Order: sequence, then structure tokens, then C-alpha cells
Amino acid sequence: MLTNVKNTTLMAALFCVVNLCYANTANAEQSNDLATSDPVKFSFAFFGCNRLNKEGVESTHSDSTANIAQLLQSFKDIANSPVPPNYLFLAGDIVKGKKPGTKKLSKELAEWVKLVSDPNQNPLIQKNIPIVAFTGNHEILVNQEDGKNCIYAQCPNPPAYLYWQDYMGKTNTFIFGKNGPVTNANGGKDDLLTDEKHLSYSFRSGDVFFIILNTDTQIDAVTIGDIPLHWIKQQLKAAQQDHNVNHIFIMGHKPLLSSDNNGSDTTGNGTIRSAEAEAFYALLKLNNPAGDNSSTSKVRIFLAAHTHEWNYMPKMTVGNITGIVPQIIAGNGGSPPNSSWLNDDAYFGYTLVEITQSGVVTAKSFGRPFDTKEYYKQSPIEPATLRTTYTLHTPENNKQVTLKH
Repeated sequence: MLTNVKNTTLMAALFCVVNLCYANTANAEQSNDLATSDPVKFSFAFFGCNRLNKEGVESTHSDSTANIAQLLQSFKDIANSPVPPNYLFLAGDIVKGKKPGTKKLSKELAEWVKLVSDPNQNPLIQKNIPIVAFTGNHEILVNQEDGKNCIYAQCPNPPAYLYWQDYMGKTNTFIFGKNGPVTNANGGKDDLLTDEKHLSYSFRSGDVFFIILNTDTQIDAVTIGDIPLHWIKQQLKAAQQDHNVNHIFIMGHKPLLSSDNNGSDTTGNGTIRSAEAEAFYALLKLNNPAGDNSSTSKVRIFLAAHTHEWNYMPKMTVGNITGIVPQIIAGNGGSPPNSSWLNDDAYFGYTLVEITQSGVVTAKSFGRPFDTKEYYKQSPIEPATLRTTYTLHTPENNKQVTLKH
């Protein structure tokens, strides 16, 4: 009798274990089915602001002035993505720069190119993931104390504008377009001092349209935070009318709004200057060549850096324009963090934007902790982990929001 009880108990236990295993297997298969039922068809990674400050350069002896350990770890993490992204966009401030002329800039960029072009250090090369780099203020501006005409904290460094285009776009291959704004004499309407065809530009990849912005367009000797509004309007109109384009992504170094400035900055030092930010956001919202709200918006997000933190703004009021075209600031690439980005949850890393087969667009922020007292420490560096995910677009929610003035 005791034997029968023991056997019955054993059988029951085995039954439970088998059923539990079956349930776990079923749940795993169901989860896997959900993950593969709408697979990622296109993706890209994005981050900015990896340059060190003076203390960081002196401590690490980085000839490129890049935060090398953080940069290479982000390359490794991105290369190890389950679905390798189609591009990596680096949103400016990749070197320290900000000195008159190009002597310092050329030295730093040469060391930076040498670093990221080494297949033994950059696994993105083996995965055939191209790097698209564009300018931040550290590449093309100078500080007030070094500039002859500065009336704000910084001002344009004219030789740097030409040098970046030649070195990064012609000598090397980090620029992916040449259709940017030109001077009025050459047919432009944005009052540029020189052609900036390789600083702001656009290109299409499949059904995705990218607009890259130089957010310090040179229109005179003192203005900063300027963008080529007329050229942007033309690009948006063309993309809106193009039936081959389903998604538009716009990116630049300086944001529309910043937590540093409690909004936009009239001087153009902390954000796109407020005189143009409102008109720019209206273009992103309206995004319709008909001039009304009769068609749906293809603009999924404006991506920026400059502020050394990670910040998502799902709804913004820029000047008198309120809308739901979101902004992500991904300036957490490895530069000295903002005071607001020194808490226990702060992290360095990158943003991954994914588009699924059905057209769902998500933005995922990946990050790793860092030493808040010595952000430039080169070891140990942990792999990045997923911190947060936001849905930017679903096909059934493809409606243009009415402009609110």
C-alpha cells in the first residue's frame, strides 16, 4: 500500500514536471512566434557626442580626442545586434575641435578615421554596416575667446566647413550625399556664404528617406544654430510626393528643444535658434506639399544630440506650434555627461530605430553604466543593454495632427 502511494506520488510529480516543461516550451514557442510574426526589415543606429573634454584627453591620451573605449564598445554592441542595422549615424561632436583654422581639426579627424577604419578594432566593417558621420558644433565652430567676430558663446570657423566636406566626403566615405543647399548665386534660397552640398543632404534607402542637417549653417560671421529652411521644405515636399517613400527620418546635431535651455535657445548655442525652430517644426508636422492637412505625415522623428544625455519628447511645443512629431536626444555617446545625467540610471550608449515588415517603427535605447566621477575611464566597459523602447509609428495610426497655433 505504501509502495502504491509512493508510486502515485512519483507519477503525479512527473506529470507536473512534464506539463510544466510543456507549458514553458509552449510559452517560449509562442513568444518566438510573436517575435518573428512581424520581423524587422530595416533598422539604423544613432548616437552623438563621443568627444572628450580637456581633462578626459589628458587622462586617456586620446590623439583623436574620442572616448575610445565607449566608441569601440558601441561599435561592438551594434555589430552584435540580432538584426544588424543598415546604417550607423554619428551625430557630431566626434572630436574636440573648436579651434580656429583646421590644424587641430585635421589632426584629430585623421586619428579618428584611422581608429574607425581599423577592422581589428571596428567590427562594423566586417558586418558591412556603413558609418554616416555629420557635423556638430565641435567640428565647425570656435569658442568666443578664439573667434574674431563671436557675439555669442561660439561662432563659425569658415575653413572647417570646407575641410569637413573634402576630408570626410571625398578623401573618406563618411558622407552619403551631395545634394545639399547652395549659395543664392548658385540657385539656393537660404543665404549661405558657401555651398554646403555635403553638410546638409538627403538620400533614400529602400522606402526610407533620410535628411541630414548641418545645424550651424553658415549665413554670416556670427550666427549659429541656423538651418536651411527653404532647402528642407523642398526635400520634405519631394519625399512626401514620392510614392516609394514610406518613412522620413530627419537628424541634426542640435535639437529643437533642450532640457538645458528649458526650451529653445534664441542664440542658437544650445538648440536650433528659436527664430527658425518654430518654422522647422511646422514643416515636420505639416509635411504636405498641398499646404493643408489632407495627407498623412511620413516624418517619424527628429533625432539630435548636443545635450549629453538621452531624452525622448513624444509631444513638443516649439514656439507657438504644438505637435506629436517626437524628438530623441541621443547625446550620450561618451562625452562629459550633463549634470542632469549623473544619476544612478544614467548610461552611455546608442539608439536603435527599427521598422518591421508591417510598418511599425520603434526606437530602442541601449546603454551601459559609467563612472559618474571619471566618465572617461577606459575600463572596464560593459556591453550595452536595452533600457527603454518607444513606438514611433503604427500603420493604423497614420494620421496628421491638425496644426495648433
